[in-house]
Amino acid sequence: MNRLDRISAIFSLVLGVAVLSQGVRLGLKVNLDMGPGFLPVVVGGILVILATVLLAQSLIGKVEAGPQSSFWAHPHGWKAVTLTLADAALYPFLIFYMGFPVGTFLLLLFLFAVIARLPWWQSGIWGAGTSIVAYFIFEVWLKANLPQGFWAF
Repeated sequence: MNRLDRISAIFSLVLGVAVLSQGVRLGLKVNLDMGPGFLPVVVGGILVILATVLLAQSLIGKVEAGPQSSFWAHPHGWKAVTLTLADAALYPFLIFYMGFPVGTFLLLLFLFAVIARLPWWQSGIWGAGTSIVAYFIFEVWLKANLPQGFWAF
């Protein structure tokens, strides 16, 4: 598995550097606001860090893999992918009509409960917590204009 890990790590590293460099080229700031390159720089940076860690682990040989089974071998594999894609396609409509916090909560509730198979109460806690944190990061801290839905007054 180390060979496949190295290949995917190198591919991810090259992709991350490309995204990072394009984000820097677009600009991180416009006046005092976030520029169009802010999100690509963050995503590219995270991808570069994770790819570097995977590459280092595969070169050192410290990756401890458990029993390997294909995701598609499970009977619910196709069902989970189809439900996830349908949920992701529905998400823009949810946040437009219901607002970012409620739409994000519903998306995450579904993903945690149905796809990750967590109990509903845990799914609710994780969905609500993640939605609240995302709302404060984007709306309060970064001052992004998120869709308000029917909550707009």
